[in-house]
Amino acid sequence: MKAKYTAVLKFALLSFVALAAPVGAAEPATQVNVALLDMSSLMGPGLGAAMMGGGWGVWGMMGNGQGMMGMGAMTVRADHAMVKAGPMHFSVSNWSRAVVHEMLVVAVNSPDAPLPYDYNAGKVPEDRVKSLGEVAEMKPNESGSLDVTLAPGTYLLLCNVPGHYAAGMWTALTVTQ
Repeated sequence: MKAKYTAVLKFALLSFVALAAPVGAAEPATQVNVALLDMSSLMGPGLGAAMMGGGWGVWGMMGNGQGMMGMGAMTVRADHAMVKAGPMHFSVSNWSRAVVHEMLVVAVNSPDAPLPYDYNAGKVPEDRVKSLGEVAEMKPNESGSLDVTLAPGTYLLLCNVPGHYAAGMWTALTVTQ
């Protein structure tokens, strides 16, 4: 039982670290650090693959990032929820120990509006959304980057590996003037 509580505490700690944003920064952010997390992110070696599967099953029904512990079984965490318009560098890290993840930047009218979803494929059809780019599938513990120019508006940072978006693997990013 102690290991279970230790794992929950570690997950909460990782999430707070991923959410931390510089306080009182003099310059507007030109970089957003993104962590792609799932339950295997806090498991010991060898435990994640058997429990995580391929992103289907119970993980695909955990909600929109507001479920378990307020975050879902899978989540995207960025160190900035709001940035100024202009060139932006996304530094993306897959913190998973067992699961491949990716990150898309998608322009949306509202973070609460549902995206088109192909239930057979378990994915957002990328040709039906306004994607600005992506960091393609990364193996566990890999990192990648993406440079885009953001106009004012609302964006979703999401993982579109089958089942992951439905499992809550997204976060909103607001871009101001």
